[in-house]
Amino acid sequence: MKTLFCILLSFSVLAVEPFSNSKMVIHAMPARGFKVTHNTLDHLLREGLSNKIIAEIALLQNKIFTNRYEFLNALPKPMTLIEQGILLRYASTEQIKIQADEFTTDLKQNAAVFRGNVKGFIPRENIEMTTAKLRLVSGKDTNIEKMVGEGGVQVKQWDREVRSDFAIYTQVNLENVEKEADKTNKLPKPQQTLQMQGNVIVKTAQGNVISDNVLLDLLKQHATLEGLDTSKEGRIRIEANLSDLETNRGKKETEPESQNTSEETSQNSEPTQVLLLASRAVLDNRKHQAMFEGNVEMERTPGNLYIRAGKITLHLNESQELQFIQAVQEVCFEQPGRVAKADQASFDEITQTILLEGNAEVQSGQYHLQGNSINLYLDVNKGIAQGDNKAPIQMTVLGDQAPAIFACR
Repeated sequence: MKTLFCILLSFSVLAVEPFSNSKMVIHAMPARGFKVTHNTLDHLLREGLSNKIIAEIALLQNKIFTNRYEFLNALPKPMTLIEQGILLRYASTEQIKIQADEFTTDLKQNAAVFRGNVKGFIPRENIEMTTAKLRLVSGKDTNIEKMVGEGGVQVKQWDREVRSDFAIYTQVNLENVEKEADKTNKLPKPQQTLQMQGNVIVKTAQGNVISDNVLLDLLKQHATLEGLDTSKEGRIRIEANLSDLETNRGKKETEPESQNTSEETSQNSEPTQVLLLASRAVLDNRKHQAMFEGNVEMERTPGNLYIRAGKITLHLNESQELQFIQAVQEVCFEQPGRVAKADQASFDEITQTILLEGNAEVQSGQYHLQGNSINLYLDVNKGIAQGDNKAPIQMTVLGDQAPAIFACR
């Protein structure tokens, strides 16, 4: 089970730089400079530029070039005209272009309002946005800017699509990000957030996310998702095809020879898919954690592993690969031929083991195990269990036709 965190945060890429410097949009004065960002490098990879060229372009990251000649002169040699054209598009500092049926301004409120078939396009991010109404507000004599989209918001980028009833983008004092640690600085702390509300749907080639409210803190790389209620229909719903995620990640990190091997392996194995339901989720990219709480249900195939708990936390490494799962609060899980419950459980993806702690209980075939601590292999067929020295396992042999003692669902 790999890189689940990628599907949960994939839509955050949509908002890394979409609406910064909105004053330029209001005054229709797009900048014509060039700057290579992390996003630029990702787009070049998607466009098919070689890893060697991208690595050389990465040396120019975050440097600002005021004109086309200066930028082209700094590029690695040789580059084809097609490659240069692709790079110029994604490195351009040109801001969002907006068209609408109606456009009004309010100088007193320092605001601009677009109505009717509002369409926006950001060339450097390959982002298309449509909405019924878009309001841009800049704080007078401050570095606060806000954009509000309503009446149905749709954002597309590559194979990603996000829809919601409302979207609120806010940025505060972004020019002061590097001075945030300065205690003498009296300006407001830098802030950059995107909130999407009402029927939020995220669609990508690797899976879907459904939520009622999503709040992205783009500076802290932190996301909070909330469902409408605790019902099955009202909770957050995440569907992910992890095999596709792993294949795409392999294409970025391996040479062509190893790519072929990876593709052959994925074609010969059953796709790994995950369905996850929760009332609330907190995703922290810096801590490499994804926490879900509130009537959490998680199901994975192949293997038909089903977990139910009050709270489930996914711990990942720096490559966003899952290391282990922690489940607490009335944990219950099922696999073909086995059902278990405990106060808490840890699923180790590295050692392929499960540790049950606190009132642990397992029914596997005709065996019923009880103990304070029980270790199991994730593979049901191995069926080996170990107890705690201070609290050994109690085993009861059931009849062949014995009914299930308990169930998770």
